[in-house]
Amino acid sequence: MRAGRTTAGRATLHSVAAAAGVSHQTVSNVLNAPDRVRPETRERVLRAVDALSYRPDESARSLVRRSTRLVSFNVGEDRPDRVSMLDDFARALARVGETHGYRLVLDVAGGTDDEQITSFADLTARRAVDGVVIPSTHVGDRRPAWLTEHGVPMVAFGRPWHAPDAQHSWVDVDGGHGLRLVAEHLLATGRRRLAYVGPPRDGGMEDDRLDGLLGGVAAAGVPGATVSTLEVADPSRLESLLPALLEEQRPDALVCRDDTYAFEARQVLSALRDPAAAGVAVTGVDDSRLARLARPGITSVAQPLDQVAALIWTSLVAQIEGRTTEPLRRLIRPALVERASSAPAGT
Repeated sequence: MRAGRTTAGRATLHSVAAAAGVSHQTVSNVLNAPDRVRPETRERVLRAVDALSYRPDESARSLVRRSTRLVSFNVGEDRPDRVSMLDDFARALARVGETHGYRLVLDVAGGTDDEQITSFADLTARRAVDGVVIPSTHVGDRRPAWLTEHGVPMVAFGRPWHAPDAQHSWVDVDGGHGLRLVAEHLLATGRRRLAYVGPPRDGGMEDDRLDGLLGGVAAAGVPGATVSTLEVADPSRLESLLPALLEEQRPDALVCRDDTYAFEARQVLSALRDPAAAGVAVTGVDDSRLARLARPGITSVAQPLDQVAALIWTSLVAQIEGRTTEPLRRLIRPALVERASSAPAGT
């Protein structure tokens, strides 16, 4: 048995204190309130912590801090604006959260604001979680305001579409910029008749993506370039609706609002006997596993989820620990991942 360890072989607060020649309270201060300890003493304690491979007992620390080290993440009824990347986002969030000593609690409350607010009220009343991550936002979203008014640490993945001056923390990816990248790419491959496939305008994210595509085509100034639209709220309906668009508009590219729509569009094109369908490009958004595993692979706008997760946790932990009062507001630009689904015709 190594010196300074218990008979079970696991270092304790007291064994670290003995090795560093300080009291156990000093060790606790170094770990939880380092500014209270002189630098030379702090260094001596940290060397002992490292030498003994000491890991704090998180359950005991939680009792002292009245902290659970848990954060709520809703995975109830999926909203369509995140369906194709929710899994990738949850994984990124869990990985980064672990580095901060936190874990996600999956909340299965329904998809409405009222249902989720009821769940938030229950979780916070029981002090079951330290904070909340909202995985998507929508026009008229009441959840961020409720959490902010009740003093619950939170960060939303998504802008406050209806209230740009809202006083809560959020991170979002610039979908409009992503669709401008798609427009540039498709025009460069020789496509001229683009069709946007997605839900109707909603005053929020749907507008942002469609306007990004329209703006990208207009900015390119390519003669003869046009954009038509197919409004469809549920991608499963593309099997019945897409053939009419192909017949009437004869698009040479389908710009889909996310990878789920793009995958369904590729399925429809593959089932058609029309030779012209084989040359129709398809693009998506999210660079999800659907896009990566599809054959041919689907060109998609990649959201930097690890960067998003890092920003969310930095803000959330600072809120939980009472180290910040300024809300986080960050819009991140995505990147285009080109795959075979939008290769130049004939290649």
